[in-house]
Amino acid sequence: MRLVINNGLIIDPKNKIFTQLNIAVEDGKVKELSKETLKGDCEIDAAGLCVTPGFVDIHMHEDPIVDDKIKLNIFNRMLKMGVTTVIGGNCGIGTNDPKRYFELLNEGNPVNCGLLLPHSILREYIGAKDRYESLEPDDIEKMYQYGKKLMKENKFFGVSFGIRYVPGMDFNELINIAKLGAGKVVAAHIRDDAENVYGAVEEFLEIGDYIKTHLQVSHIGSMGGFGQIDKVFQIIDEKRAKGIDVSCDCYPYSAFSTKIGETTFDEGFIERYNTGYESLEVMEGEFKGKRCTEEMFFKIRKEHPETMMVGHLMNSEDIEKALLNPNTVVASDGILGINGDGHPRAAGSFPRFLAKYVRDKKLMSLYEGIEKITYAPAKLYKINKGGLSIGDDGDITIFSLEELEDMATFAENGLSPKGIKYVIINGEIAVKNDEIINGKLGTALR
Repeated sequence: MRLVINNGLIIDPKNKIFTQLNIAVEDGKVKELSKETLKGDCEIDAAGLCVTPGFVDIHMHEDPIVDDKIKLNIFNRMLKMGVTTVIGGNCGIGTNDPKRYFELLNEGNPVNCGLLLPHSILREYIGAKDRYESLEPDDIEKMYQYGKKLMKENKFFGVSFGIRYVPGMDFNELINIAKLGAGKVVAAHIRDDAENVYGAVEEFLEIGDYIKTHLQVSHIGSMGGFGQIDKVFQIIDEKRAKGIDVSCDCYPYSAFSTKIGETTFDEGFIERYNTGYESLEVMEGEFKGKRCTEEMFFKIRKEHPETMMVGHLMNSEDIEKALLNPNTVVASDGILGINGDGHPRAAGSFPRFLAKYVRDKKLMSLYEGIEKITYAPAKLYKINKGGLSIGDDGDITIFSLEELEDMATFAENGLSPKGIKYVIINGEIAVKNDEIINGKLGTALR
């Protein structure tokens, strides 16, 4: 089938294109770019609309397998906000059956999906259940050998860590498992945040002194977005000047989210964030939508540690600085509970970024904004996505900048955005006027 898009504003930072052109896609690939009106089996008139590569989210948390099927919650939300390619397995957590996961992805998925090898499944493999426990060298070697086998079998894009979530992980464990990502990507939710973020950044970036790889500091806003972001970028830029390959990602919200049972909320977090329990919002369960009291917090943490929480704690100015930094790409860090509840970033990150920070606040140009959600993240992970070159995959997002609006809120976190007119995956229409019409066009990426 030949699909053509006429009269749209083509924005393709990979090829430095920012002009009205017409584009044709055949057999899943970009076939033609022309100033002449094109003809095809399916013709889209994109007059007044932006036509860009499909958005690329390199930091999200994939849907789980339930009853031998991928439970489609977050993947559908990704698609409806213009995302065509995602990377899961972040923060050291992810599926412990990657072989089956890839098989299910290849049966048809809302978006294209690649994975990082999550550190947690290596600890699980050796039976290390105590996250506060430091491991012996023999156990670390067993983890490394198992990880090496998984990397070969599944062709992950790299390895990820949730250092914050495994306090017992020492540098010996970190550096030896990081070797699995040599020449690829090593991404991490670093060890600490707020005033303790500086040493955590230094620790993670020390990997670059030993291993030639790309280091990705995950969701930098939720780590140093409490008044520390300027100094954090000084540390990162100093390392870059010394040849360390490092970048960051950030979501466009000033509230973070994680499970109440995670180490983020271990004793001392009230003092670390200089806050009270009322800054925490419950996202699911009996107390959904309520702000915490001390009594409520400890009841949920004891009885339902898997409950998703939101911390309304970050500095909005720091978030703007992080998004503006040339070394930062936009990613959602979208993660949902088993029933689909969670932070609205899983449904609104990309429209919110373009509408609020690019269009309204004019934090950067539209061209620069599109680069941060297409070519820049794809280039970091060496994915053949994020561009509209002849021969590139036919993944395209068409939207109205004027109408673009993220609708998801903390109260109604699954609402779809407005203004996404079409999403095209592998040359076929997946979304039309904000609605999914084909949710089986994505596939596994390796």
